[in-house]
Amino acid sequence: MALPTIRALAKVAEVIVAAPAWGRVLYRPLPVVERGEVPEADAAVLLAPSFRAAWEARHVPRRIGVRWDLRTPLLTDPVERLEEHRTLEYARLAAVLGVEVSGRPRFEATEEARSTCRQPAGHVALIPRSASGEVVEWPGFAALARALPDAVVYVGPHEDFEGGIELGLDDLAAALERARVVVVNDSGLSHFACAVGARTLVLHGSTTASRTGAVGSEALEGPDLECRPCYKKSCHIGGVPCLDIPVERVLSAIEA
Repeated sequence: MALPTIRALAKVAEVIVAAPAWGRVLYRPLPVVERGEVPEADAAVLLAPSFRAAWEARHVPRRIGVRWDLRTPLLTDPVERLEEHRTLEYARLAAVLGVEVSGRPRFEATEEARSTCRQPAGHVALIPRSASGEVVEWPGFAALARALPDAVVYVGPHEDFEGGIELGLDDLAAALERARVVVVNDSGLSHFACAVGARTLVLHGSTTASRTGAVGSEALEGPDLECRPCYKKSCHIGGVPCLDIPVERVLSAIEA
């Protein structure tokens, strides 16, 4: 979601991105430093809506970010939080500096990754993992994989998917470009799949497509519960009922 804003800022100023290690691929050719190592700068555009991001940039003279919890006193240019998609929120942060953001997130694999990709064209790609854990991870992926014996599962270490494929971002981009459809949780990789141009089905439980859905994706929303969306890191009800999305419904969406 950050790509259009970061690229727009880079057209008018020198930009250094503070991000996890995978940012070196995602944000190339811009320089990337590890989070927590915010360099000296004239301004910090705080895309992450966290206290940590504001605290780590406290030495920067100008700090632009959305009002959020206890971090507001650390902002020199606070921007109101609205019920809008986060890509629009990011664009409003850039607007504080007079920068206009346009376009959707795009990412292209390298030609080398494309030439060495072994995945078949037209495959169904399944991405069952999320850094947010069970509150975001749809529990039906194992059953979906059994119903689709030719599907390819892209996943890190996981007890349910011993044959899953783990790839770096360039190789994953090349593979997802060839997919007929990608089925994924509402996670960073859902946005990545859309950015490479794949048809993407995103499963939403504690989140909602109108706020954090991947741009250009097709959303499969969970039940209409009073507590949904909550965007919490754990389920206070237990069992994560918002992710009760039948496998048959996902299969129908894949074949639609």
